[in-house]
Amino acid sequence: MDKLFTIQLDAHKVPEFKEDRSKDWVLYGSSRPYRNRYPDYLLDLFNASAKHHAIVLGKTDYIVGKGFNVKTEGLNTVNLAALNQFLAEPNKDESLNEIMAKCALDLEIFNGFALEIIYNQTNKKIAAIHHAEFSKYRKSKNGDFYYYSEDWKPHKPKTEVIGAFDFENPQGRQLLYVKAYHPGGVVYPLPGYLGSVPYIEIDKEIANFHLNSIKNGFMGGTMVNFFNGQPTPEEQRAIEDKLYSKFSGSDNANKIVLNFNDSREQGAEIIPLHGNDFEERFQVLNDTVQMEIFAGHRIVDPNLFGIKEEGIFANRQQLRDSYELFQNTYVNGRQMLLEQVFNGLASIQGFEGRLEIQDTEPIGVSFSEATRVNVMTTDEIRAEIGLEPLTEQVQEAMSKEEDEGELRLCEAFKECGLSLDEWEVVEGKEVRFNSDRELELSEERITRYGFGTEAFNMTVLELLSKDPTLTWSAIAAQLETTLDEVLTAVRELSSANLLTIGTESIVDTPQRSVEVTPQGTKALETAEPLEVGLKIAYRYVKSGEASGPSVLKTTRDFCRDMVGQSERRVWTSKEIANIGIREDRNVWLRRGGFWTRKGTDVTTPYCRHVWEQVIIKEK
Repeated sequence: MDKLFTIQLDAHKVPEFKEDRSKDWVLYGSSRPYRNRYPDYLLDLFNASAKHHAIVLGKTDYIVGKGFNVKTEGLNTVNLAALNQFLAEPNKDESLNEIMAKCALDLEIFNGFALEIIYNQTNKKIAAIHHAEFSKYRKSKNGDFYYYSEDWKPHKPKTEVIGAFDFENPQGRQLLYVKAYHPGGVVYPLPGYLGSVPYIEIDKEIANFHLNSIKNGFMGGTMVNFFNGQPTPEEQRAIEDKLYSKFSGSDNANKIVLNFNDSREQGAEIIPLHGNDFEERFQVLNDTVQMEIFAGHRIVDPNLFGIKEEGIFANRQQLRDSYELFQNTYVNGRQMLLEQVFNGLASIQGFEGRLEIQDTEPIGVSFSEATRVNVMTTDEIRAEIGLEPLTEQVQEAMSKEEDEGELRLCEAFKECGLSLDEWEVVEGKEVRFNSDRELELSEERITRYGFGTEAFNMTVLELLSKDPTLTWSAIAAQLETTLDEVLTAVRELSSANLLTIGTESIVDTPQRSVEVTPQGTKALETAEPLEVGLKIAYRYVKSGEASGPSVLKTTRDFCRDMVGQSERRVWTSKEIANIGIREDRNVWLRRGGFWTRKGTDVTTPYCRHVWEQVIIKEK
């Protein structure tokens, strides 16, 4: 009786995480050909299956949304600047949003992600955060550290050791290894789409099948009969290996089989076991694969990922409903994991629960009412709600009311102030305050260090003496000024040998170092405050940027009146603030009307006049 032997096809197996006595790390998968390289297998599926690839990228986009939003309630200027710096530049090459997006992609492929944390010189705060290639790390058997290798294929790969992240023992460089929960994923994570992995692999092979144009070839469902006797078991295995390696699989599509025989009786018979409905069954297989991949990924509506199902047209409301369902059942949970990790890192910098991911919306969803109102004119808003545009009479009345308000301001300034008959202006400079805090900082600086440019430089020096790790951006935010002004002050302080700036290497990461010199310390200790008897006041004058006389034919009544008053009197910041509160107008921000620069199209929301900060003394 002839013996029938079969060619076994490998079945998909859930990876096992085992300890090998010959290795110092726990194997990330113990089955060949991806022994200890299960992440590489998942990457191969991601790159090879079009359906899987599109879904993973789409899920990542929904999770990342519009990036981090900062909760600013209760933050002072210094802390807000430091938090924004942390968000904008966690390392010299990336923003926190860019790092978070990479982590979200890893989370969807591997169900985990990794971050390399580098601490500053004091090991109290984070100096840099880097995204780490998740597939390149293996956990040590005791879990205290991880092994890194560029290539885990060799029997003895070249490895580096990095300590595991320890919140209570921050030092040097550590790896924060995050894995989402999945039953069976104790040491390493298992992908959330694990159940659909076989179908993703089938999708990969279907693509390869088409690429090589298989029409009639060896595949599961083909029997080969040999009529030249019964070979020995060893010969059977040799024939099986040769057939399997030469003809099986989608890579061998359209290969021609040549059979050389002395007679028909000694030849081989090839019998296809599938029927003539192969094309129909292929389509059924493709549909089944797509459905199973969707199910494995928990997809509620393929339209959310740009995959249109035949015969189905989703309207805008259906798309929104599907989006809200997917957001609530899947996206929110992934966002919470990312927020928890990054808020944990932000807490080391002193910020608790300040980061939240802003949701995005699917293509086709209409803009919110708030967004539309922000970009609409008054008449457009009125038309939207069924009201008539404002009449010319109404517009004239509004303009008249504005003029009357400015006249009331002028009258209010006449009722207070310091007469220049009794006070003398020592020196002055133009100021443009964008906030009350900026005004307060300016006066504090003058009171402590005097009126000149050196006062600002000394303020910068004082801040760096208290916290040498402050970034230039954080200083600019704290002093409510520009980054350029801070950099100019730093250069001048360095040139005066009051400050030294260098670079230190902490765990192979260059970090800026700042040190106040002994001369700088002495300068701070001996700084002379504003002399007793001098006051800080303000007057309304023509800007140094403007040409021509102080008052033109086109000058508004408010500016004409205030320039005239300023020739005889000045006002304290408190007096100006009280007038603004009484008349419900911030005269620091809007000085008169608008100004279009001569010969240009540049228009500013203030006129050619400016407030001048002056130092005065009694005559």
